[in-house]
Amino acid sequence: MIALTGSKRPRKPGHRKDVSRLDRVGHAIDEAIFTVAPTWGERRIASRLKRRLLAEQAGRMKGFGRRSRHAHPSVRSALHRDGRWFNDHSGINDQLEESQQEMQFRARELYQSNPHAHGAIEGRVSHEIGVGLGCRPQITESKILRKEQADLANKTLKNICKRWSNRGVDRARRQSLDEAQRLICRTYAMFGEAFVLFRDAPFQGPLGLTVEVIDPMRVETPPDHRDDENVRMGIRYHAKTDQIVGYYIRKQVKNGRRYDVEYEFVRRYNSAGQEQVVHLFESMFPGQKRGIPWLCAAFAFLKDLDDFHEAELIGKQIEACFGIVSKTGKRGGTPAEISAGMASGEFDEQGNPFEEIFPGMVERINSDDDLVKVDPSRPGSTFAPFVEASLRAIAAALNYPYELLAKNFFRTTYSSGRLAMLDGRIGFRMRAQAMIHQVLKPLWRRIVDDAFFYGHMDDVADVLTYTRHAEEFHDHSWGGTSFGAVDPEKEVSAHEVAINSDQETLSEVYADKDQDWLEGMQQRDVELREKTRLEIAREKWEGEERERAGLPGKERDGSGEVGEESEVAGAA
Repeated sequence: MIALTGSKRPRKPGHRKDVSRLDRVGHAIDEAIFTVAPTWGERRIASRLKRRLLAEQAGRMKGFGRRSRHAHPSVRSALHRDGRWFNDHSGINDQLEESQQEMQFRARELYQSNPHAHGAIEGRVSHEIGVGLGCRPQITESKILRKEQADLANKTLKNICKRWSNRGVDRARRQSLDEAQRLICRTYAMFGEAFVLFRDAPFQGPLGLTVEVIDPMRVETPPDHRDDENVRMGIRYHAKTDQIVGYYIRKQVKNGRRYDVEYEFVRRYNSAGQEQVVHLFESMFPGQKRGIPWLCAAFAFLKDLDDFHEAELIGKQIEACFGIVSKTGKRGGTPAEISAGMASGEFDEQGNPFEEIFPGMVERINSDDDLVKVDPSRPGSTFAPFVEASLRAIAAALNYPYELLAKNFFRTTYSSGRLAMLDGRIGFRMRAQAMIHQVLKPLWRRIVDDAFFYGHMDDVADVLTYTRHAEEFHDHSWGGTSFGAVDPEKEVSAHEVAINSDQETLSEVYADKDQDWLEGMQQRDVELREKTRLEIAREKWEGEERERAGLPGKERDGSGEVGEESEVAGAA
């Protein structure tokens, strides 16, 4: 309950003047009612306080842009700058609901037509996915699994995933898992989000699971749910817990040429509790519901760069035509001559001449006209600096290396190139980690579920054991191809020094290449054993051939090298 002791506290000087007579009367009535009926009085006091807070908030919003000598220096009013701020006080979801579709259209258009935007998105796909992220099952020995069972489970699951990928993972059974990963990454880079559906379909391989990538522009609120407070931007939330229930996806006509007017509601989890819709995006603001296109902060710079290139190209075309501008005097002639000129296409309906220029053009002029040569002198000395400055601004907005964006390594040294790639590698791994956590890990759980329920894991454990201890079989990791080295000799030497001085471990070196150190050591052991076996077999064969040919045999010296036997040893 709200106490009324605050009304008995000593008031500050001038406080009574700040309160109107109506407020004092209302406060007295509240005190009287609170004494007789505390519950009713408490509601009145709470309503009055709420009204006062709303009025104060509205006053602050109304005077946000006004001058104030108490304002922070960063937002203090300035006549030459205030008009350049939009001062949009709406929430991030309100902004997305208003302009997300337009942002997505612009992002798609830039990817299709702008070379730098296209290259940046494809560069993300190359560095984040490459030839594909491979899954490494890491089931270990536990209370329910012996070491032999764990090793068999890892080997079986890896084989199942490979066979499933080779048969095709999409509904058309055409794309491999690596191709599906690149499509998801490309969609994520273009629209700032990606929707992936996990469903079952007829199959000939080990699993019936399919991976279907949905166009984010198909996920939207149906018209008949516009007033539903639990549906926003195509996502339905639980009325009490605010958890995601499912997604509204606009249906697509079978021929794929257009979208239907009907929607399909797909629940996030199916009846078995498995994830069947995955929404990939990384929040940039608290409470954000949908993704923001990656190119959004660079839209203006990318279009300005396009316009600048077009202006330079038009200037060069005019220069190549050796253009001449006719400065026309007072236009004369009979009405018949004027009509003849309009009919020939030289003038429009208002009598203005058409502006046209082409190579080898000859134009007749009047006696009082003048000719001025057009010399655009393109490109000017500012062309290259402007392009470089624009690309650097775009690279900064995208957190993307300038060298990769411009595909220009002309003035790059080893140190600067390595710094740029290290900076870019952090961003690539951050975005790849979001895809692994939100898409690939749920996908792996579905693969393991289907592998058990289709009977592929019967030699490891039965379905009942898996149902009780499912988490024991889900341990895994995803890794892809290495980023490579700018100078392999220097980087290998640096790793060797760091390991010998206990500043780095082999696991960190292998992790830098997106590989598992234990698998690497085991593979290296297999290679060394095979190399030794082949050397022994070759030495044995060579000794037999020498003996057959009557030549002296070979023996190993103290250093382990094989050499000719000495004559003394042969005589002995």
